[in-house]
Amino acid sequence: MKLFKNGYVWYNSNLKKADFIVEDGKFVKIEEEIVPSDLCETVDLNGKYVYPGMVDPHTHVGIFEECTGWTAGNDVNETSSPSTPGMRAIDAINPMDPGIESARNSGFTTVCVLPGSANVIGGEGVVIKTYGTVVDEMVVPTNKKIIKLAFGWNPVWTWGKQEKAPQTRLAVSALLREKLTSARNYMAKEEKEYDYDMENLSSLLKKEAVARIHVANLEDIETIERVANEFNIDYVLDHATALHTNPDYAKSLNVPVILGPLNVAGKSFQTYDLTFDSVKILHEAGLKISVMTDAPVIPLNLAKIQIWLIDRFRMNRADVLDMFTINPATVLGLEDRIGSIAAGKDADFFVSSGDIFDYRSKVEHTFINGIRVGGEL
Repeated sequence: MKLFKNGYVWYNSNLKKADFIVEDGKFVKIEEEIVPSDLCETVDLNGKYVYPGMVDPHTHVGIFEECTGWTAGNDVNETSSPSTPGMRAIDAINPMDPGIESARNSGFTTVCVLPGSANVIGGEGVVIKTYGTVVDEMVVPTNKKIIKLAFGWNPVWTWGKQEKAPQTRLAVSALLREKLTSARNYMAKEEKEYDYDMENLSSLLKKEAVARIHVANLEDIETIERVANEFNIDYVLDHATALHTNPDYAKSLNVPVILGPLNVAGKSFQTYDLTFDSVKILHEAGLKISVMTDAPVIPLNLAKIQIWLIDRFRMNRADVLDMFTINPATVLGLEDRIGSIAAGKDADFFVSSGDIFDYRSKVEHTFINGIRVGGEL
């Protein structure tokens, strides 16, 4: 057991002076004051600030490695077919990717790693803790599979260059309908030869998986709703760049939304609506928003810039911090395990020199399962 004393702890949506005990990788007690005993090693936090480990629900760390250029270490898209449901992100993750190290040094303790968005059906994502040398030991099991889909211009650009379908939005939705119909027919067969692609797509139809859908433009979001209703699948909107332009419609969808990356340069047919205002607009519309980096698009060590820029809107800071902690944990179905400091949850937290909303603060220590694994130099 370890007793951490004299810190300001983000607990129950407030920053308060509190002590806490960690045992066997879990938080076991958080109180205003805990008297030290011989049973605990005591760590004096000396007035430092303690926050739950941050969670990024959409990254490509480990499969699109930092510091290796644009070819070596880039396994983010398998462009042999626009439909690759059997691809698994876990099979390409390099746990020694500098991006994973910088993530934990910056207070991110859990990330979801997804295939890229070149394909209409990209494959299976995985959730990992940001410390370890063997990927299988870093995995955080989820109750449902995570299947990456992509709408809009990314698959059109990718396959249009090769003069293959999809070359229009029409073909993107048509291909997805075709593959989901094939999966439905596969499920209906009494005798069938095992097909991993069909098994993964069947898991969507059986609600044993959640579709994580890359999308930007509003017309594509409307098509996603249409297709999802036709096949009765659960989904999350990732990026959703233009969703804020129709907040009433956004609220009617009643699905999780992951915004970001928000501080990127350049505009395109997909990102001309990109704005930090979307966070405030959709939050005020009643949506529970999560924020991503799409790392390495924004390296995770720079993710705090998004927090500071969102803070300009003078929203409730508990709501802002939730967007980087408990909200993404909930999207991943892991809110009972990560995303906040509470008894019984994984002891994933970071110790900051000051308030996280103060740009002068730095992460001095990061803990995963109660063990110190990093911190900023």
